[in-house]
Amino acid sequence: MYRIYAYPFGNPQDKRLLHPRPKGRGDAESLATFVLSPKLTREVSKGGSLTFTMARTHPQYSNLQKMSTCITVEQSDFDANGNESTPKEIWRGRVLSHEADWYNRRVVYCEGALSYFNDSAITPFNYEGKLAQFLQHLIDAHNQQCGSMRMKRFELGTVTAALGDLVVHYGDMDAYGVGEDYGSTWDIIDKMVLKVYGGYAYCTYNPATGNNVLNYCDQAFEADRLVNQTIEYGINLLDFTEKTDTNQMFNVVYPLGNKHTVTRTEWVWKFLWWGKKQEVADHEEVWGLEGVKEETVKKYKPADYSYQAYDPEASDEKNRNSNWIQNNSSIAKFGSICKVKNYDADNPDDLFAMAVEDLQKNSLMTTSYTVKAVDLVDAGNVGFDKDRLTFASYAHIISKPHSIDVVMLCTKLVEPLDDPSKKEFTFGMTRQTLTDRQVANLGKTNLLEEQTSTSEKYSGNIYKLVDKYQKENKAGIEEATKTATNFLAFDKNTGLKVGHESLAGKYVQISNDGILVTDGSSRVNVKSGSISITDGNGSCTIDSGKITFYGIRNARIWDFGDNSSFGAQTIPLDLANFSAVYLTYTSKKGATWWASGGTAGCVTMVIPVNGVEYAMTYPWNTTHMRTVRVNSGGITFGPGRERTSNYVTGNNYTPAVVPTNFSIDLESPSSDGWVQNDSLCMPRELYGFM
Repeated sequence: MYRIYAYPFGNPQDKRLLHPRPKGRGDAESLATFVLSPKLTREVSKGGSLTFTMARTHPQYSNLQKMSTCITVEQSDFDANGNESTPKEIWRGRVLSHEADWYNRRVVYCEGALSYFNDSAITPFNYEGKLAQFLQHLIDAHNQQCGSMRMKRFELGTVTAALGDLVVHYGDMDAYGVGEDYGSTWDIIDKMVLKVYGGYAYCTYNPATGNNVLNYCDQAFEADRLVNQTIEYGINLLDFTEKTDTNQMFNVVYPLGNKHTVTRTEWVWKFLWWGKKQEVADHEEVWGLEGVKEETVKKYKPADYSYQAYDPEASDEKNRNSNWIQNNSSIAKFGSICKVKNYDADNPDDLFAMAVEDLQKNSLMTTSYTVKAVDLVDAGNVGFDKDRLTFASYAHIISKPHSIDVVMLCTKLVEPLDDPSKKEFTFGMTRQTLTDRQVANLGKTNLLEEQTSTSEKYSGNIYKLVDKYQKENKAGIEEATKTATNFLAFDKNTGLKVGHESLAGKYVQISNDGILVTDGSSRVNVKSGSISITDGNGSCTIDSGKITFYGIRNARIWDFGDNSSFGAQTIPLDLANFSAVYLTYTSKKGATWWASGGTAGCVTMVIPVNGVEYAMTYPWNTTHMRTVRVNSGGITFGPGRERTSNYVTGNNYTPAVVPTNFSIDLESPSSDGWVQNDSLCMPRELYGFM
C-alpha cells in the first residue's frame, strides 16, 4: 500500500491526502480522489523524482504550489491476516513543475529532498578536520536558511568510518574574508565530497524529529542493510548480461597537487679555490609525494601497493626523480598502465590519500551485469518470510553456473505505485572498502574478487517462481497464480478469460463468438462481422458499410414543442458531460400586406457549452434573431426580435401621390430598429453533440 500526501508550504501540521482515495468513497468520486500513473524513482546521490497525473476534479488540484508544497510517499505492508503495518515514509520532495493537457489534467513532477540543498548557499570559509564534521557544518549552514520550511531541514545520519575520519582541507579565504569557494550546499557536497572522496549519498527520514537524514557511505558492505532475500539462479534470478569496461583503467599513477611557492637555498662555487656562497631562490612548484608522513602511508596504503616519493638526497637518479604509486597485483596481471593525474591537494598527505583512493577505483577492470530478478515478496502468499528488495539495501546474488556470488547495493529503484509488480531495480557491486580493495586472486572470474558495478532491470515475469515451488507448495500455487501473475480461466461456454487479481473489473475474454475486452462498464467486443464499443455513456457499432451510434450523447436532450410564441426564459438542464449542443429552431411570421406569413422551415446551429452569449438568426424578408447562452447547468434564451426597414422613393413623401412620391414599409412599424416578437427564432429540439 502506497499513500501520497501533500503539505502546503512545507507545513508538517497540514497533511493532505493525494492518493489513494479514502476508504468508503464511491466509484463516482474515484476520479476526484485519485491521482493517475504515480511513479516513484529513488537513486543514490540523486534526489529522485515522483510523477503523477491529476484530474482537475481532484480536491487538491489547485493546492500544489510549485517549489513550496512538500510531497511525501508512505509505504505499508500487510501480514497473512490482512493486518496493515504502520506506514513508513520512504520518500520526500517538493512540487517542481507541471504540464496540463486539453482537459486540464496536470502531469505533476516532484523532485527529491536532496534537491533542497540547491536552495541554500555556502559562503567561503576555511576548514581543516574530519569529513563527518565538515558535512555537519554544511547541514547546519543549510538549516539556518530554511526559515519556516521545517520539512526542508536535514540532520546527519550514517557516515562510514573510513570516510568520516578522512581529514579535509577546505577553503581559500584570505585575511579579508574573500575566497573562491562559493556555491550551493549541494555544489559543495557533490564537487568537494562525492567527486573527491567517492562513495555515495542517500536520503532517509527521522520520524522523531521530522527531519530529512543525509547518509554518506563508501563502497563497504554493511551487514545491517543486507536483506534476507537472495537473488538466486533457479529461484528468482531470471536473466543477466555481462559487460567489461577497461576505458578508465590504470594501475600506476603519478600524482600532482596544487601549485605553491618554494624558497630554496642553493650553494654556488664562485671560484675553485675561494669558498662558496649561499643564495635564495623563490619559484612555484606543484605538490608531490615528497615529505608524506609515515602515519599517512600506514593509514591509506593497501598491502599490495607500493610507492616512491621524490628524494633529492638519493644517489640513484631514478629514485631521485620518482613520484608514483602503483597496484602491484594489477600490474602482475595486466602489466603497467600509467597515468599522470592532477589532484586538488595542498600537501603531500592529502595528495597521497587522494591518489590511492583514485587508484583503487580504477586499477581493475569494471565488469557490469544486467540482472533480471523477481522480488519474492511481490509474489504473494506462497509461504515466503523474506525482506523486500528495496532501495539502498544490499542483496546477495548467486548464480553457480556463471560463477557469480556477489553482494550488491540497490542503487536505483523505480516503482509504479499503482502497479508494484512492474518495479525496476538497479544493483551495483559495493563489496570492497576504501582502504581494503585488493584482489586476492586476479586469475579467477568470481565476482567476489572483481570490482564490479551492476545495472539491473526488474522483470515482472513470475512464471519461473511458480514453477520452482510447484512441487514444494502445491497448496499455494492457485493463490500465487491469482495474486502474483496473470491468471487464465477456461470455460467451454464462455471461452478463455485472461486477467489479473490486482486489476479489478479488467479482463480479456476469447471465445468462438469473438474477443471481449472489459474495463468496468467499458468494453470492446470484436466479432467477425462487427465491432461494438461501450463506455457507460453510450455505444457505437461498426458494421460493414455503416457506423451506428447509441446512447445519451446521440439522443434528443429536450423537446421545446411546436409553439406559436416562446418568451425569454432559462431551461435548467444537466449539460456537464457535453462540450457542445445541437439546436433546431424556426420562426412563425404572421401575414402583412406585402407577405402572406408562414415559415421557411427549421434552422440548426452548434453552440459550445461555455456560458458565452451567441445569436440565433433566421432567414426572412428581414432579419430575425434571438440570443442564446449554454452552460453546464442549462440553456438561456433571450426574447425574439425582428429588424424593420423603411424604403422611400422620393424626398417629398405624400401617401396620396403614390406614383410620384412612394414609400414601402416592409415591416410594421415604419421606423428603423429592432422590435420584439416572441414568435420568431423559437427553439424546437436540443441534441447532445457527439
